[in-house]
Amino acid sequence: MKLAIVSDLLLAIILQSAFFLTGCRPASAPQSGIVGKWRSADGSYVVEFLPNGNCSARYNLHRREVGGACTYTVDKDEITLRYPDAAAQGGAPDASAIWHYSLAGDALNVSVFGNSMTLQRVH
Repeated sequence: MKLAIVSDLLLAIILQSAFFLTGCRPASAPQSGIVGKWRSADGSYVVEFLPNGNCSARYNLHRREVGGACTYTVDKDEITLRYPDAAAQGGAPDASAIWHYSLAGDALNVSVFGNSMTLQRVH
């Protein structure tokens, strides 16, 4: 008898917690682990992934900043960056880059065009 009451009580607590957490969660799409701001060790590369699919990727190349606003998608171990404003900056229209990546805590390891780098999460 006591075991049945304890089981029912435990089930009620679990269900109530599940309903509460579901009700408090925003209705947006699930976030990827890459969401946030990332920087290379030397600070020359900074990228920020927003939860809505927008991003900003900037690289300081010989005191000249390249990159800018972009959008991204994530599929398995690939991040695809798209730069819709590239044509306005003299680049190819709808320029894109595919990053192969792995995530280990606060380290985002990416490989782009055969070059690898590790970006650290900025807190």
